[in-house]
Amino acid sequence: MAIDVVLIFASAVGAEILYHSLPSDLEGEFAHTMAAATFVAVLFVAAMRVQKLYSPNRLILIDDQARSVLSAWCGAFLILASGVFTWGVSHDLSRGDILLFWGLGAASLLAHRVFWWAALPRALESGALRGRTVVSLTCEEAIPQRFVENLTRHGYHIAAHFHIPPNESLIDEVIDNAISICRTSEIEEVVLFVDPERMSHLRSIAKRLRVLPLPVTFVPLGTLSQLFQRAHNDIGETVAIELQRAALSPTEQVVKRIVDIVVSLAGLVFLSPLMLAVAIAIRLDSDGPIFFKQTRHGFNGRPFGIYKFRSMTVLENGDVVRQAEKRDARVTRVGFWIRRFSIDELPQLLNVLYGDMSIVGPRPHASTHDRYFTSAIEKYAFRHHVKSGMTGWAQVNGSRGETETLEKMQKRVELDLWYINNWSIWLDFSIMARTLFVIFAGKNAY
Repeated sequence: MAIDVVLIFASAVGAEILYHSLPSDLEGEFAHTMAAATFVAVLFVAAMRVQKLYSPNRLILIDDQARSVLSAWCGAFLILASGVFTWGVSHDLSRGDILLFWGLGAASLLAHRVFWWAALPRALESGALRGRTVVSLTCEEAIPQRFVENLTRHGYHIAAHFHIPPNESLIDEVIDNAISICRTSEIEEVVLFVDPERMSHLRSIAKRLRVLPLPVTFVPLGTLSQLFQRAHNDIGETVAIELQRAALSPTEQVVKRIVDIVVSLAGLVFLSPLMLAVAIAIRLDSDGPIFFKQTRHGFNGRPFGIYKFRSMTVLENGDVVRQAEKRDARVTRVGFWIRRFSIDELPQLLNVLYGDMSIVGPRPHASTHDRYFTSAIEKYAFRHHVKSGMTGWAQVNGSRGETETLEKMQKRVELDLWYINNWSIWLDFSIMARTLFVIFAGKNAY
């Protein structure tokens, strides 16, 4: 905290020097800048302190620290700006000074976190910094190595370990020995590692350990640990654990929908001459409708009719649908070219505008293929947690076109799941840009 305060004031002074020059006295504009620095420093340090972000366990989580530092820093300046406007003292502060102060402060505070992120783990592992001394108890012969490494990295030192035997008559003796160690040594905490299969012993062990004035921490092992990693909330007096969350929050859904509407409208306007030319070419090339509509399943498995320019001599739908193959005889002359550059997919801009699809998302498959892959691939159904897309992460990473083997479809599913779990609006824009290169390359498009 002290270093943060020093860095904040140093940033304010540095901004003054760079923007003007350091005055000979501490009056006027410089004094106002220092007052602003004091206000911001108090708000920032208080926000970080309330969130317990100065503890070693949190300091080594660089992503968490970066998000929190930027949020608290920007929040402090927003409150400062609101106060300056409310009190009518904006003329006493230089906007150039304040903006430079904000930039220097953000950079120095982030650099400060990078230092702790690099230094703390090494100091704890080498013993240069004293860790939290604990006694561990587990139903296993030894603590899993990954837990030991994680505890050491986060500043825990296991002074003694006790194995709780399956024989209940011997448990009391083990607990007595653990209590004796805690009373005769500088032990700060007791950590219980318990597997779900041995949960019946947890209550009795915790009851025996109540004689110690020490915190007792329960660390679940095995499948139970996954359950405790889930978010939880209270429904009245009932604790509810979230086993599965929505892929996108309501706010993220709104943002993605706005982008879909803007991009689809722009695409329909700018590509309308090309789409008109393709429609005329299809009509002159072969008999049949210009557009082809096929049933697909999108968000939440809901069926919708997907639009395409007709590129084949057949209009397959329902239970009999065969994927296009290389040198497929069903493809028309015009169809070959529009499939080569994915022009046949352009009518799906209407699906996006209607809300059935998104610009970016897992590509939808025909109903018959959907049913088959859902039963053959365990996580296939997760693709329906978001809207289907005209393009997707799988397509820009080489998983495009025919999926004649289950392995190819499995790879596509894994890429789609990665997209769902790592979604951001910037990822969508990146995929849109990369799609243009994939289209012109024409790989696996037939």
